[in-house]
Amino acid sequence: MPSERLRYDPGEHRLKHCWNKPEAVFVRQGSALIGKCPSTLSKQLAEQLLNDGIGYPIGQETPERIYNLYDGVVYEAVCSGDSWHGYPWRYRPGRRSLPRQIRQELERRAEQQNCLSGYKHWMKQHGR
Repeated sequence: MPSERLRYDPGEHRLKHCWNKPEAVFVRQGSALIGKCPSTLSKQLAEQLLNDGIGYPIGQETPERIYNLYDGVVYEAVCSGDSWHGYPWRYRPGRRSLPRQIRQELERRAEQQNCLSGYKHWMKQHGR
């Protein structure tokens, strides 16, 4: 991960991943499934998750994506200009599944955070 702190953009001007319920889910909008972040995930916590996340490709100074875990849910963040934006992760056809090293680290974090069963449930429903 880069040494400077990454800035998280909650996307207040784009409501795609926001909603008013305390759980992360996927909602169908037209033909797409859109990941909705829980209302309990503050901008401050999202930025902490971003900066403490696992960069991918692993070892690359400037990652393409960053993964982390909150309450058993896997989150993915991507760079959008000078800031990052995140959403609940799920496997999508045509994309690679999470690399083994990322899964292992997320599982380790789930054990540390006492949310291993939630993580396993999320991966069973949304992983591959």
